Amino acid sequence: MATESHLNENDTIHPLSRVANSKIASVLDQLPTLDDVLHRQSQPPVCLYNYYIVLRDRLELEILLDFWLDVAQADILYKRYIKYANKRASTKFSSPKLPKPSISSSILDYHQRQSHNSSSNDVLTHMLLLHPRASLATTMYSTTTNGSQPKRPPPTQTEMMEAVERIYLRYIVPSAEKEITQLPAFIKEGIGHHFYDSEKKDPSLYTGHPENPIIYAQAKEYVHQLLESTFPLFLRYKVFMNLTLPQQIGRLACGLVLLLVGFSLEFSLIFLNIHPWQKRLWGILPIILGVFCVITSITGIDPVWVLGFNLSETVPFQFNHIVHRRVRAILRRRSIMVLAIVLFTTLVFMIFFCAVAGKRL
Repeated sequence: MATESHLNENDTIHPLSRVANSKIASVLDQLPTLDDVLHRQSQPPVCLYNYYIVLRDRLELEILLDFWLDVAQADILYKRYIKYANKRASTKFSSPKLPKPSISSSILDYHQRQSHNSSSNDVLTHMLLLHPRASLATTMYSTTTNGSQPKRPPPTQTEMMEAVERIYLRYIVPSAEKEITQLPAFIKEGIGHHFYDSEKKDPSLYTGHPENPIIYAQAKEYVHQLLESTFPLFLRYKVFMNLTLPQQIGRLACGLVLLLVGFSLEFSLIFLNIHPWQKRLWGILPIILGVFCVITSITGIDPVWVLGFNLSETVPFQFNHIVHRRVRAILRRRSIMVLAIVLFTTLVFMIFFCAVAGKRL
């Protein structure tokens, strides 16, 4: 009871906190969710391509997105495969039953092929996110639903098995090319048992479905939770900022150099007692640029790019337009604040250096 009364008292003491939280919640509700981004239902700069860039350049977790997208594409292919298989089963035509390929032999064949064509079946997510994705798991089939694309035949059981195995060999096995080290051991072991069960002495004992990517469901869900933990950082970098990390570092270094030049020039004019005093305004120019570079570096937002050109930086000196209306409004409001801070700081420096009396040393 004491705790409840204490909480009620805090609610009456801090009414503004509830208002602030409600405003934050309303802003977040108007932004895309992680699922919106993953399913390409959001607009730049909060889009799948920019999410991959942030994971790669800032968080170094792009492998998680690669894995999730590959498993998602494998799931789509499997649905096509099952739909086609059911359609064939419903017909009256019968075909001779072919022997089921061995999983272990397929894995060995894949290892032999990988040394020759490892460069040809890369995910290339950072390029394919801009276009309909032909992922690692689906190198032979396109899953786009565009009517202009020619309709391709559904995958066969062997091709589905190869797709599932490629995901396993690329992301799950120890020392894999893109091993997901964040996955718990029990999840990896469960996936591994799916493949090693085929090595039983009696192959007829194996009753699993090697072409079904359902074996990655638990790993996919775990990776999705990891992506959810990174999503707030992505929103921070793309909703409240429009500069990349290299751009911020470069501007900070450039701004400090310009401030050093401007201060040196101003103090030289003061201690040399140069007349008229209006000549000191020349030293304000590098100070203005220096203040602009430093403040934009700290805040991560360039008001000129936002207000003048409606641009957000993806990689250094490459841009996309700010399409999402809510994000555009947030960035414009922040840009005005940053521009006001730059002008105010510059005005303070200008008044100080122009008002100080000169004295020749």
